[in-house]
Amino acid sequence: MNVELGPPEGTVEGREVAIRVAQAVLAIVAGLVAASALVPAFEWLAQALGFGANSAVGAAFVTVGNVAGFAVAGLAFLFYAGDLDILRVRRPTARDAVVVLVGSVGLIAAGYAILYAFATAGLTPSTNRALENPPSYFLLMIPLSFLTVAVGEEILFRGVVQGELRRALGPAGAIAGASLLFGLLHYLAGAGTPTQRLVYVAVAALLGVGLGAMYEYTDNLVVPVVVHGAYNATQFAVQYLSATGAV
Repeated sequence: MNVELGPPEGTVEGREVAIRVAQAVLAIVAGLVAASALVPAFEWLAQALGFGANSAVGAAFVTVGNVAGFAVAGLAFLFYAGDLDILRVRRPTARDAVVVLVGSVGLIAAGYAILYAFATAGLTPSTNRALENPPSYFLLMIPLSFLTVAVGEEILFRGVVQGELRRALGPAGAIAGASLLFGLLHYLAGAGTPTQRLVYVAVAALLGVGLGAMYEYTDNLVVPVVVHGAYNATQFAVQYLSATGAV
């Protein structure tokens, strides 16, 4: 399969780049606004079902509310802009399945390799605030990583942001831009010093490059969704085993 890496028609026009970057940033802002609006509704729903605000299920509802905001805002943005065509989704093929398998293992390995590289330099990333929740939360998040978190984040960052940037910068530029913005979002989710948060941003951005590349290679958003889900689910599984003393 031939993958065009450069911008469309081999040129980069400043005005077009500015428009697409503005659209990408606007989509992310819309996602954050939608998330802030939906989280209280999900918190209310959890409490209405009898789950306390500090319970594992309550925390899971908050997480789902956040990514639901990303998905809703992303899809609404594309619909309003008339750009639904940039969202490339289809039934996975056997080739896609191979990419998912290899990509999942590769992304998990890359994650640990990146952390090791930073550790040798005396740098550690901040921890995600979600890891402050009780162990049963991690267990719940294993399936929810596939069903909600990966879906919401990939729709917004690979589907919308990378899709819009691709129109002006081509695949390579779109992957780089979307990955940088994906990483920067994690600054807000991190708990730690500014330096630790920046390391967390770098880790997320580098992993985002892998997810973006898989999207461009397969032309199917399902692939990075599943790979992203596998990566997150693995992290939650490890965290659960660690928190419960199993490892």
